[in-house]
Amino acid sequence: MNRFTSIAFAAAAVIGFASVAPSASVAKDFPSKPVQLQVPFKPGGGADRTFRLFAPYLSEELGVPVKVTNVSGGGGWVSWGQVTNQWNKKKDDHKLAVVNIPHIFSMLNPAMKRKETLESFNFLAWHSYDPGLWLVRWDDERFKNLEDVLDYAVKQPLVIAPGSLGSDDHIGVAFAQQAVPGFQTKFVTSKGDNAKIQLLLGKHVDMVAANVGYYINSILERKLRPIAVMHPEPWRMLPSVPTFEEVTGKKNVTYAGRTIATANGLEEEKRAVYLAAIERAITNPEYMAKEVANKNHLMFLKGDEMWNMLRAGQKVAEQAAYWKQKDVQ
Repeated sequence: MNRFTSIAFAAAAVIGFASVAPSASVAKDFPSKPVQLQVPFKPGGGADRTFRLFAPYLSEELGVPVKVTNVSGGGGWVSWGQVTNQWNKKKDDHKLAVVNIPHIFSMLNPAMKRKETLESFNFLAWHSYDPGLWLVRWDDERFKNLEDVLDYAVKQPLVIAPGSLGSDDHIGVAFAQQAVPGFQTKFVTSKGDNAKIQLLLGKHVDMVAANVGYYINSILERKLRPIAVMHPEPWRMLPSVPTFEEVTGKKNVTYAGRTIATANGLEEEKRAVYLAAIERAITNPEYMAKEVANKNHLMFLKGDEMWNMLRAGQKVAEQAAYWKQKDVQ
């Protein structure tokens, strides 16, 4: 994981990358109409915000409009089921899909009864990376630090808003249940990061499991207080926040990763057009500056580096086995 994090920092700092060059004829004729960029969640969340910011820069590189659409439901699987099982390499060659890691690893849960694997997706590139974060209300005197939270959860169930079940936030809680004997939880599912914030500020939950990027403003406004980051070392945006491992001695590394995929079987020349355009757009200095302001950490990976990251993410989900963890009802 440390190696991939180093790659992430390098990618955010470097302006140019070696791109896969499409053939001249394809580059001239494709794409020939607007491109749809499908986000698997409702408007307003972190992924939606990021790709609406990204779309104009991708449009500039492709030479056609890029329209962000939202296909929500099933923890992302309404959209991803379309991508893997319905999209056609000819009919849907002007479509791209956002695929969130580790959210797609809900397919590992036997109760989901899904047949997809990582290889079911035609991944183009890894776009961004956002480590896990646990937060409490700023004025909650019960919890001064992570130790207070863990002690509380051993004595009585800790009410947590982890977003959707099977998300990276849920996986982080599952690791905590493995790491801390007697760690009790009660989950309150929520639809999006803003809903989590409202649940916490309204005192409906004790803690939210989330990601760094979306919550920086709430921290700066002293509404929410971060108590642990789920990363191998302190995260540069929150250098004073301890890692879960620093406090407990047990690894708990989770993150929200965003990737871009397209229809299975898409011609390599068309695939190369998309990949080259994504690479140029993600390293556009103006776009990079906006994402820095947006507290979103860009991380461009392709080819073997991307697949190594994907497979490492699956191993984390398998180790967490969140579907086996018990929630107090």
